[in-house]
Order: sequence, then C-alpha cells, then structure tokens
Amino acid sequence: MTMHFKVMSIIVGGTYLIKLLVPQKNIEQVIRKLPQLHDIEYWTNHLSRTDMKEYLIIPDGKDTELKVLYKIFEYDELKDSSDFTIDDWLKMGRDIKKYYHDYDGFVVLHGTDTTAYGASVLSFILESIGKNVILTGAQVPIFQPRSDGNNNFLCAVLIAATQYIPEVTVFFGSKLFRGNRVKKISNTRIYAFDSPNFPPLLEAKTTLDIDPKMLIHTPSSVPDECRLHDRLSRKVYVLKVVPTITPEVIRAVFSEMEGVVLETYGNGNMPIKRKEVYKEIERAVKNNVLVVNVTQCINGTVLGKAIYETGLLLVECGVVPSFDMTSEAAFAKLSYVLSKTELSYTEKVELMKTNIRGELHNPLQ
Repeated sequence: MTMHFKVMSIIVGGTYLIKLLVPQKNIEQVIRKLPQLHDIEYWTNHLSRTDMKEYLIIPDGKDTELKVLYKIFEYDELKDSSDFTIDDWLKMGRDIKKYYHDYDGFVVLHGTDTTAYGASVLSFILESIGKNVILTGAQVPIFQPRSDGNNNFLCAVLIAATQYIPEVTVFFGSKLFRGNRVKKISNTRIYAFDSPNFPPLLEAKTTLDIDPKMLIHTPSSVPDECRLHDRLSRKVYVLKVVPTITPEVIRAVFSEMEGVVLETYGNGNMPIKRKEVYKEIERAVKNNVLVVNVTQCINGTVLGKAIYETGLLLVECGVVPSFDMTSEAAFAKLSYVLSKTELSYTEKVELMKTNIRGELHNPLQ
C-alpha cells in the first residue's frame, strides 16, 4: 500500500512569483507544468480521479511506496515581502494551527527581504509544534530560466515531509537554517542567507539528513500539537546608533515604544562622552521601556557585562544584553515577550535573556 507524506505549501508572495514587477496569481498552474516539481504521469495515473487530485506530487524516479504530496494554498493578496507586517505573520501562524493535523509538514513560500523577520516571528508565536515549518523563496523568479526557486522549493518540501525538525527553519541555497538565527546577507547572490552565530541545521548534499544533536527537541520531548500565541506588541522598533545620533531622536523613538532594539557598536558600545544621549535611554528604561542591546556586527555577541567603558553605562541603567541574537530575532522576541501581559517588567527582562527557541546562547546562565 502506498504511503503518502502530505505537505501544506502556503504561498504568500515574494520574488519567486515576480513577473512584470509584481507577484503573479495562480502559481499552481505554472508549477504543475514543471517536471522537477510535479510528476504529471503519476498524478494522472494514480491521483487525478481520487480525492487527492488537488495535490501535486514530487517526482522521485523510483518505484517506491513512499510518495511526497503537497497542496498549494495561495493567499488572496500576494505581496512583495517589504510590505509584510505583523498581521501577515499572525495569519500564517493561524493557518498553520488551523491545518496542523491535516499535514505532515508546512512550507511557506516567502519573500526574501523580510524572511529573517518572518521566520523569527513564527518561531516565537508557534510556542509548540511537533512538525516542520520551513520558509523558502528565490533570488530569481520562477518565470526566468536561471531561477533558484525550483530547487529551494523542492528541497523545502522534501525536508518538510521526510525529516523530523519540529521548529521554524529557513531553507535557501543548499542549507537549512534555524529560523531565528538567519540574516539576509546578499541581494544578488544565490546563497542569500547565512546564520552568523549558529551553524546550519542541514546541508543538502546527495542526501537530506540532519544530525539529531542539532535539534532543540528530541521526538519524545515534543507533543504533536500546535500552540499558537496569537498576538504581538506593535510598539517595537529597531534603532541604529550612528555618530550623528541625538537625544531628540532617542526621545522621539523611545517615547512612542514599549520596546526598542538598540543596534550599538562592536560589543554593545555607545558614545559615553555625550551624556545627554545616555540620559534619554536611562529615562526610558526607568519608565519601563524594554531596551535590548544588539551589536551592529554581522557576527558577534553583546554580553551581560561590559567589556569597554563605552558599554558600561548601558549595563548599569538596565539595558538588556542580546547575547548572540540577530536584530531580527531580537525584534521578534521583544514583540512576543511584550505581549505577555501576565508577566511583570522584571519577568519580561529575564525572558529576553533566556534561550527559549534556540535564538541565543547566554554563557552567563
């Protein structure tokens, strides 16, 4: 008897779908014509007259009883990822929860510009999952001969169906990354993403295998359920420290926000000679604005103790170290933690410093 692995593929927008500058609708009709992504012969002979006729099937070239099927769910409004908001990621989370027990895994075809944000947000709001949730996309649209999208999508579907990785991840190029560890590092290279402070979970070679030691959870430790935290704070901002930063800029941003990700120099340093800038940050923290200190460097960490005098004042006034979180992960986590209204300010600070989804390494704990 043939065993089917079923994957839900959520199409939300991005470069993969771009034709004439905008995302194109009805992408399923294009994919069904691509032999790399759909075995039309098997579908015609075995699925077309059954209740699984809406599925596509991955060609495997083997006479095997294990088949990977996937169904495409295309959103009514397809967006360039630069237009994505918190509402879009909450909708994705709700859809994954709604269909959780109908599929063996989930693939989200996402625009690359905000993939690091989207993967980080989903990693936090999906508080418990026992199945794969993989984001992928393309640097070159599927309508162009040199598109990288076909292989990205193919590998993502295969991994979602056949590997046990119960967390939110990103597949791009040839690597699978933890979702809250990635950054987009290039807008021209096919290998657009990297995970600067954590190794990839998997590299696609002749096989698609993962080292179980890379996983946060073991199969026995994760219940097969989907628990969704269905809200996020919308008053979170990322502010980059630059030489021309002024107290007026600090005041304007901090007065409107519940939380701020402060991108500082090096190991978490601020200009200490300009006391008026520091005083604005100190005032905001005293007013329970949760401020997280993230390095501007691609690779590196901000510890809970200052290495230089220029970072000491931030530690002393209660700014929270990010350790080795990316800015995108810190933004997502802060939005998530601040929406936990049952927690006190002190508890929120401690949660920001605690590794809860593999997003950081805190050597002080």
